[in-house]
Amino acid sequence: MQPRIVALAALFLAPAPADPEATREATCRRASVAPVVDGRLDDEAWKSATIIDVFPAFWAGTPSNGKTKARLLWDDQGLYFAGELTDLDVKAFGTKRNDTLWNGDVFELFFKPASDEKQYYEFQANPRSTTFELQLPGDSSPDRPSLGVRAKAVVHGTLDQSGDVDQGWTVEGMIPWSAFEPSGGKPKAGDVWTFAICRYDYGPGDAPPVLTSSAPLRRPSFHKTEDYGRLVFEAEKPKP
Repeated sequence: MQPRIVALAALFLAPAPADPEATREATCRRASVAPVVDGRLDDEAWKSATIIDVFPAFWAGTPSNGKTKARLLWDDQGLYFAGELTDLDVKAFGTKRNDTLWNGDVFELFFKPASDEKQYYEFQANPRSTTFELQLPGDSSPDRPSLGVRAKAVVHGTLDQSGDVDQGWTVEGMIPWSAFEPSGGKPKAGDVWTFAICRYDYGPGDAPPVLTSSAPLRRPSFHKTEDYGRLVFEAEKPKP
């Protein structure tokens, strides 16, 4: 058999590459004491939070690169988030709420409280602590009323200064339950939402950003709600 025919036969008979690992389910633990939103992630509450650290580009078959860690907590006031993002060149775009933050490094969170309803929600924070918040479907104008998200980021390195080597950035935030009022507001212990935590990571120069997500998204769109992972709201554990 000719070498070219052998090579083609091997190509068609080879097993299809396996899908990369993704976060198909995570636990959102209830905090007995709320973390302070200062971007430093040194609160006692975060020590008990589930670490979400698998962020592939699932649609491309690219496994997680280990550069992103996220945590989620909840209490009677709202939903808390934290991100640890390794980044050798920290960049940011946007200085006003609801700017197009995805033109720079950004940490994004998507939540869909009910699978049988259309509403889902998008929240973003960038290294400047600038936020983006949106109910979908809904008003997408930049001056739409605030949903109340607040966030604080801390850069470990220099922001918007190429040519040196940064360590990355951390971000911490809180989303009040009033933001989810159209979908029923605060969940109960045991409730299940679907979610995706996503990231834009820009490198040196004009190269396109690296996109990753916790969810097994089958297309390079963070709005594929049918592919989101499950988020289980856990009751507070009794004190010993």
